[in-house]
Amino acid sequence: MVRVLVAEGNSNDGRRQIVESAGRSMAEGYAETLRAIDPTLAIDLFSPADEADRLPAPLNSYDGVVITGSSLHIYRAEPSVTRQIDFLREVFDVGVPVFGSCWGLQLGVVAAGGTVIPNPKRREVPFARSVTLTAAGKMHQMHQSRPGAFDALAIHLDVVSVLPPESVITAFNDMAAVQAVEFRSGRSLFWGVQYHPEFELPYMASILRRNASSLVAEAAFSSEGELAELVNAMDSCDSDGGRAQHPPLLSVDVVDRRRRTIEIANWLKLLAPKMI
Repeated sequence: MVRVLVAEGNSNDGRRQIVESAGRSMAEGYAETLRAIDPTLAIDLFSPADEADRLPAPLNSYDGVVITGSSLHIYRAEPSVTRQIDFLREVFDVGVPVFGSCWGLQLGVVAAGGTVIPNPKRREVPFARSVTLTAAGKMHQMHQSRPGAFDALAIHLDVVSVLPPESVITAFNDMAAVQAVEFRSGRSLFWGVQYHPEFELPYMASILRRNASSLVAEAAFSSEGELAELVNAMDSCDSDGGRAQHPPLLSVDVVDRRRRTIEIANWLKLLAPKMI
């Protein structure tokens, strides 16, 4: 049985706010996505930002570690950030494979010696449009079954500016030069994506709804009406990616669960090739 540790990227306050609006934390939502891909997984949850939380088991007992998204900023040296950097460096030292989504990518980059900055363009939300595979990405196991370009769910203000040594960029778009990357740090292999393959559409809708005023204020949406129309379209899609009718605002890349979660499913194959 494959055992995966899901590390919550949010602080305690951030996690509580998300639970209030979405009904579950980032880590709980990620665990649901993992189980939908492979119901046989053994999954533990951990909050490295929380000083009081303790690992459910020794790190070397896990086959892989997943890092969720977060509302934190990696360049702010507050304890909820530095504790996560320390945790991931410990994971690298132990040699457990890691997959990071959004904040998870940024945390991995910084823990391995790279740099993350505010995106000089703007926030990328609610989609990463035309994510394009590099030559290396087209051959990479992480993106197996992906087309050369695709859309993905996304919400992030920060981007990678300096990568760790010997990193391989596997995907990019106009908003971020690093949309997906592989590198090794310590004894670990790290895969990371700047988008959110783990999000269900109703979950993304709840995040947009909770942040509607600020997203309109920063011109991510032209009006709350435009945002509400998109949120309603996302809410019409069930947790399996099905839909009563085709939402015209959404591409098949984000609606279809199998397409949306390709990178995570491929990472699980890396952990246990015969089990997926």
